[in-house]
Amino acid sequence: MSSSSHISWKSAEPERTLHNALKSLRCRILELDSQSWESGNSTIAGIRDVDLCNLAPNPDGWSFLMLHLYSQLGERLSKEMSKSTLTPAIVFHEYDQDAWGFVIFEKGKQVGRFWNRPEVVEEESQNCTIQPELVAKSFGVPVESVSRYLRNLDADADDENRAFDDDEYRLGNHWVRCDFMRRLGLRYVSPGEPGSRHLLIKEPNVN
Repeated sequence: MSSSSHISWKSAEPERTLHNALKSLRCRILELDSQSWESGNSTIAGIRDVDLCNLAPNPDGWSFLMLHLYSQLGERLSKEMSKSTLTPAIVFHEYDQDAWGFVIFEKGKQVGRFWNRPEVVEEESQNCTIQPELVAKSFGVPVESVSRYLRNLDADADDENRAFDDDEYRLGNHWVRCDFMRRLGLRYVSPGEPGSRHLLIKEPNVN
C-alpha cells in the first residue's frame, strides 16, 4: 500500500510561511547539496528520492509542496500554514492509486474534507462529502467548474467519464485530482520542473 500528499497555499512569502509552520510542528528543512538524481540507486544527494519532498514556491500565486512518500504531516502542516494566509491551504491525498481526496483549512480550522472512495480509506461517506458551493467560495471559482469532481464512488466502482471534455483524466482515475486542481487555479508540479527543488523535511521521531 502506498500513500502520498501534496499541499498548495498562497503567500507573498511562501517559504517563510512554510518554515514558520514547520517550526511550530518541531520540524525543519534541510537543503540538499545537489539536485541531481542518481538512477543507479534512485537517490538525490545520497538520500532516497521517496524520502524527499519537492517544493515549488511562488510568491505571485499558489505554491506547491509534495511531501515524501507515506508522510503523515500534510494535514497538520496545512492547518498551521492556513493560520497565516488570507486564502485557504489545501492538502491533497492519494491512497494506493485507488482513491484521492483533499482537506481544506482556513485560519487554522478544517472547513471541508473529501474522498472520492471513502470505503478504500476506511472512512464513513458522510465524513468525506463536501458541498461544491463551499469549495467554489473558498477558491473564488464557479460552482459548476468543480461540482462534477465531488462525487463519492463505491470502492470497486469505476467511472470512465470525464468531468469536462478537455480534462486529461477520467473521474475514476486518482490523477483526476490534477484536473480538479486546475479548476481551482492550482498546479501540480512534477519533480524536476523549473522553479522546484528537492529538500528533506526532518520530523521529530520520524527521520
